[in-house]
Amino acid sequence: MTSTNMDSINKSVAAFKQLDIDDRLAALALIYQEVASAVPADALQASPQVSGLVAKIQELSQERQVDALRDLLPATRNDQNETTLDPNPSKALTELVSGNNTVATGEYGSMPTESKLAFWYQVAQKLGNGIVGIPSDYSPSAKVTELLNSLKSLDTDQKVSFLTQALS
Repeated sequence: MTSTNMDSINKSVAAFKQLDIDDRLAALALIYQEVASAVPADALQASPQVSGLVAKIQELSQERQVDALRDLLPATRNDQNETTLDPNPSKALTELVSGNNTVATGEYGSMPTESKLAFWYQVAQKLGNGIVGIPSDYSPSAKVTELLNSLKSLDTDQKVSFLTQALS
């Protein structure tokens, strides 16, 4: 991979990590929808741990599904390496009280990166069919649109590299 492509991927990862949590979820869903047909099925074979975690998420109410998925994404850190809490006061309070630790968080956190990719792939495949989907009236924010546009010039392998870095 050329350094230009790596620079583009690194900039895209940095932009992804600057998005608020709901924009990150939407961006992941939209990226996975775009690359799903190009990724060979055997490349994202899910382990029993991945399938089990997806099943746990599916058992939750739609509201709790969204909260559980939010909890799985890496916390945003500022330049002093302090965790930035969710801007929603009730969500921030939950993060403070619980330490942002749901049943799924520990299980997800112990997964290797390949399993995390498979997890999000399975979640994207089930959006709107077992896992709450993106609302039909959803319109990506300017930052999400900018990120998606920056990824358009990347090939599938480079997008997978982006996802690997973004989820680690």
